[in-house]
Amino acid sequence: MKKSALLVVALAIVVHAPSLRYPFLLDDGVQIFKNPAVTAGAPLGAYFFDRETTSSKPDYNRVSWRPLRTLAFRALVLAGGVRRLPIALANLALYAMAALLVLALLRRIVPDEAAAAWATALWVVLPVHVEPVAYASALGDQLSLVLELGAIVVAFGARWPRAVASTLLAAAAMLAKESAVTEPVLLALVALACDAATARRLGRRAAVHALVAVGYVALRTHVVGSLGGQEAATLASGLREAPWLLVHYLWISVAPLGHAAVYRVSRPGVVELLLAIIGYAGALALAWRWRRAVAVGLAWFAVALAPVLHLVAWRPDPSDRFALVSTVGLAIAVAAAAAPLSRRRALVFAALVVVYAAASVIEARPWQSDALLWRYAVDRQPNAPLARANLAAVFLDEGRVDEAAAQLEALHALGYTRSDLELKRAYVLARLGRGDEAARAVALALRLDADNGAAHALAGQLALAAGDAATAAREHAAARRLAPAHASTGLLGYELLRADDERVDYLRALQALSFDDSDGAIRAARACLQRAPARVQCQAVLGRALTLQGAPEGRALLERCVAALPEGPDRQQCREAEWSTRR
Repeated sequence: MKKSALLVVALAIVVHAPSLRYPFLLDDGVQIFKNPAVTAGAPLGAYFFDRETTSSKPDYNRVSWRPLRTLAFRALVLAGGVRRLPIALANLALYAMAALLVLALLRRIVPDEAAAAWATALWVVLPVHVEPVAYASALGDQLSLVLELGAIVVAFGARWPRAVASTLLAAAAMLAKESAVTEPVLLALVALACDAATARRLGRRAAVHALVAVGYVALRTHVVGSLGGQEAATLASGLREAPWLLVHYLWISVAPLGHAAVYRVSRPGVVELLLAIIGYAGALALAWRWRRAVAVGLAWFAVALAPVLHLVAWRPDPSDRFALVSTVGLAIAVAAAAAPLSRRRALVFAALVVVYAAASVIEARPWQSDALLWRYAVDRQPNAPLARANLAAVFLDEGRVDEAAAQLEALHALGYTRSDLELKRAYVLARLGRGDEAARAVALALRLDADNGAAHALAGQLALAAGDAATAAREHAAARRLAPAHASTGLLGYELLRADDERVDYLRALQALSFDDSDGAIRAARACLQRAPARVQCQAVLGRALTLQGAPEGRALLERCVAALPEGPDRQQCREAEWSTRR
C-alpha cells in the first residue's frame, strides 16, 4: 500500500509540477485578485450569506456560490500574498491527496490491490485533469473532490464518529462546489459494489447525506436567489442533450490529445441520440451482469456529470474540469475489469500510464498564457464561442485589430449574439473605420439589452462622428442614467463639449481597456502623458495596458501609481493589475 501511495503521489507531482510557474489565466481575476472578499477579506458570515463575495462579477454570482472555495482563496492570500504560486501549490497538493483517496476507495471496492494501484496511476495522468490542476480558480473543484472522496471513504467506518465525520465532509464538499450535491447518490452506488453488511451501512449514511444535500440546495437557493441561475433552460431540452453530452464527456475523459479550454457540442440528431442512449444503457446492463463494480463505475461517471448535462437550470459549455469527479468512476470500472491483474495486464497499464503522462505534459503547454490557451482552443474547437471571444481579446492586446475583428465576425456568424460581445464588435469595427457596420452592431447590442449604458455611449460617439449631435446628446443622456461611471459615458460628454485636453485622452485609454484593447489604451495614455507628463492617472492606465502586453516597464508604473495615488478606484485597479503579474 505504501509503495502504491508513493507511486501515485510521485506521478501527480512529476506530471503537473511544471504548472506551478504558470500565470493567472481566464477568470482568475474576477474570482481571486479582483475579488475584495479574497484580497481584503470580509466578515465570516458574508462568505456564506452574501453571494457577492463569490467573485467581482455580478453575473457570475447569480449562478455560483462556493463559500469554502472563497475562504480557501482568502486563507492562501493571507499566508502567501496575492500571488498564484501559493494557490498553485495548494492545487497540486489537493490533487495528490485526491489520488490517495481514489486509491483508498478502489482498494475498498476492488479486492485486487495491484489493479487498484494501476487504475489510480492511470487516473492521475489523464490529460483531462490538466485544466483543474493548472487553472488557479479550479481550486474549488480540487477541494470539493478531496472532501467528497473523503466523505465516501470515511463512510466505510462502522463507528458513529465516522458517520458524523463523513456527513460533515459531504456538506463541506457541497460548500466548495455545487456539483458535490450528487455525493449521496455516488455513496449509494458504492454500496452496490460492497458486501451486504457494508452496503446497509453505506445506504443508511447515503440517506443522511441526501438530507444534507436537500438542506444545502435550500440554503444555496436562498443566498443566490434562484435554483440554477438560468431559468430559461427546460428539462425537456436537457433530456435531449444529456445523453449526447455524456458521450462527449466520455471521449474527452479518455482522449490523450486534442483538449481545449472550452468545447462546443452541437445538438444531436434523433439517430445520434438513440445510439448514445442505447450504447450507454447497453454497456451498463452488460457490465452489471459481468462484474457489478464495473457497472457501478460507469453509473458513477454519469451521475457525477448530471449537474453539467443541462438537466438543471445551468447550461455551461463542456469543460475538462467538469470531468474531474466523474473520471473516478472510470477508475473504478477499469480496476474492477482488470482484476485479477496479470503480468500482461500490468504491462498494458504501464504503457498507458507512460502515454497519458506524456500527453498530459503536452496538453499543459497552452496553459502558459492566455494567448497560447485561446489560440489552441480555437484551433481545436472553432465553433466554441467563448474561445473566439477570448482570442479576440488576445488579438486586441497584441494590437492586431483586424484579426480581433475577424474573430468577432466569426462569432457573430455562429449566431452567438450577446449584447456585450456585439458592443465589443462595434468598438473594434469603429477602430477600423467601418462606421456603418459599427453602428449596426451597436444597434443590435441595444436590441439585445436596451439598458446597456456603455452601448448607448458608443452609439452616441458613432452618431457624433457621423455629424448627428442631437442623437449623440440623447444617447449620452441614456448612458448617464444607465452607466454614469463608464469611461465611454464620460468620454462622450467631453466629445459633445468638443473638449481637447488630457482628460479626453485618459478616458479614451480607459474606454480602450474596457474593451480589452490594450494597444489602443497605450496610445491614448501616451498622448495623455504628452499633454500632462506628471498626471499619475495617465501613468496608471499606461501601466495597466503595458502589463496586459507583458511589457516589463508596466509593473514599475503600476508600483509608482500605487504609491502616489490616494485610495480609490484608480489605485485599486493599479494594485489589481500588479497582482495579475505575480507568479
